[in-house]
Amino acid sequence: MFGADALKATRGTSVSLGILEGDMEQVITAPDDEWITYIAKMWLLGSQISKDVIGEEMDGSMADLARIQKILESHQIPVTNTRELQSLGILLGKVFVNENDGYDWWVVEDEYGKNACVRFKQTTLLAFPQTIISKRVEGGEQINVQELFTGLRDRLETLRKEGYANA
Repeated sequence: MFGADALKATRGTSVSLGILEGDMEQVITAPDDEWITYIAKMWLLGSQISKDVIGEEMDGSMADLARIQKILESHQIPVTNTRELQSLGILLGKVFVNENDGYDWWVVEDEYGKNACVRFKQTTLLAFPQTIISKRVEGGEQINVQELFTGLRDRLETLRKEGYANA
């Protein structure tokens, strides 16, 4: 599922796992207060959805992946509600940052605008968890959140080992 063919660029230099690999002009900055607030509000929205839909609180642990899966399987979030779907991506991103040393939230600006991303140290190895779920749901895909998380982690680790982006 996460082989080389599945990781070919789909939007300029963006690949199917939401990892940015390529030569696109970009500016990466630490999140300012506005972006910190945005990421926090999106996490709170996803956490509230979890409370409302499955009666469980998010805590940023690996257990959140199963909670996100339950929310998706409940079909309580309409496919057209991109904001709520993206809040689930922020929840996944928080787990990723908590579970993987060297990653943190940053903001990238490129020809498409500004977006929250997860960055490995001071490199250009980036992932975009906010849209990793929404794009798949909106595309009609069935999602296994644990596999998505593991695939993202494994792909980023492979890129790091290959020396991508001085990682």
